[in-house]
Amino acid sequence: MKNQNYIISYADYGSIHYDISSIMKKRNLTQTQIVKRTGLHNQIVERYINGSITRYDKEVLAKLCYVLNCELNEIMYYVRPKDK
Repeated sequence: MKNQNYIISYADYGSIHYDISSIMKKRNLTQTQIVKRTGLHNQIVERYINGSITRYDKEVLAKLCYVLNCELNEIMYYVRPKDK
């Protein structure tokens, strides 16, 4: 078998961003209150709030939407790639 050289190229497809903190402020809710109402672990909620989550969980998102009384597109949105 021949040793093949592969060139890996990465494409910028854009990214998903979270804006949970602004909804929290509108609803006057703290992270602790969200943790208690959702039953989620504090670190999970914190990662969604600060946008450091890398793989989203639809059950977690559903709980957040329920507790925050909002639609999914109010807490997460798609940002198109920048033109180069």
